[in-house]
Amino acid sequence: MIKDISVAHRNEPHRNEPRRNQHGMVSAEWAVGIIAAVAIAGVLLGIVTSGPIHDALLKFILMVINSFSGFLR
Repeated sequence: MIKDISVAHRNEPHRNEPRRNQHGMVSAEWAVGIIAAVAIAGVLLGIVTSGPIHDALLKFILMVINSFSGFLR
């Protein structure tokens, strides 16, 4: 015998499957993402403010400024 499956019962979980409560998952995922972003930003800040890299970045920025200053004349 074929069982009648109505539209209301198609989206419900099977009776043998436990229901999953995911309340608060979005907040937890945001918290983990923010912590990871802050950690990466801290590492990058430490790298950029180190001596040799700081000097190289400063030279690069000054070179770009000098190259664009020619267009202002």
